[in-house]
Amino acid sequence: MHWRKVVELLRLCNTPASIISPVPLFAVALFLISRKEWSIHDLPLLFTGISISLLSNFASNLWNHSNDLKEDIAQGKKTILTQDISMQKTSIFVAVLLYALSMLLVYYLSIELKKPIFLFFFIWAFATWWYSDNLIIKKIIGFRLKDHYIGEFITYSIAWPMYTLSIWTIYDDINIKGLIITLAFFFFSISGLLLKDLKDISGDRKAGLKTFGVIFSPSQLLRYSCYLMLLYYLVILNPLTLDFFSTGILVIVLPFLYFLKNTFIHMHKKRWTLDMGDLKALKGIGHSVYASLVFMGLGAFL
Repeated sequence: MHWRKVVELLRLCNTPASIISPVPLFAVALFLISRKEWSIHDLPLLFTGISISLLSNFASNLWNHSNDLKEDIAQGKKTILTQDISMQKTSIFVAVLLYALSMLLVYYLSIELKKPIFLFFFIWAFATWWYSDNLIIKKIIGFRLKDHYIGEFITYSIAWPMYTLSIWTIYDDINIKGLIITLAFFFFSISGLLLKDLKDISGDRKAGLKTFGVIFSPSQLLRYSCYLMLLYYLVILNPLTLDFFSTGILVIVLPFLYFLKNTFIHMHKKRWTLDMGDLKALKGIGHSVYASLVFMGLGAFL
């Protein structure tokens, strides 16, 4: 395969960019939060978690793009797959290979560490596979989860908690701290789900999808996304859960205040109506989440 095509496939593996990849903030933050102290001997475990996180995310992203050819063409997206349809079989093969590699690695780790990592990871893998699958499951049962907002909600409600527990259990046992983090990222994931299709509404309509962006107004989606982001922060920043973390976790108050000022309060004053000048407010959600992960990790040692 020509090197340019390899680069383009790698780009799809990281599209969309997230807290998981290409910079593995999620895996690193969970590692730091899970430990009261750590030494150089813990680095192999950290790199294992990062490797599984990246491989699995590459797999789900590439599988999603491989199955979304019709929708991407309808939306006018220019990718290696829409411009060279012959690459679809290659991308499917690579996606399946990445799923298999990550599952084999997790299975081996589950046996070595004697933890139920594989159970959580398998549920995540099946949910994300079905979510995107146009080629196998849809042909058997007639629908895929991604085509309807209820299916999207079910997938994210299952996949993100299972994924969080998968990575967490690599680093630590299932405990109250891990469950709190899992709940927080559940709210974060649904918040992101409500906004992810806003830029693709016209394309989703053309493709006949009934996503959140097609069924609900942008104002509704933004408002409830912001409410869920409040819950993301408040799950951690409340008296009942703060006792399970070091006092350094309080540094995430800074990205929380940033979110309140630049997004929540700004849009609340506008009664949640969106216009072209609100791009900064939308980006503020992402900026605050990235910062919260960095601060959560660093705060574990303050």
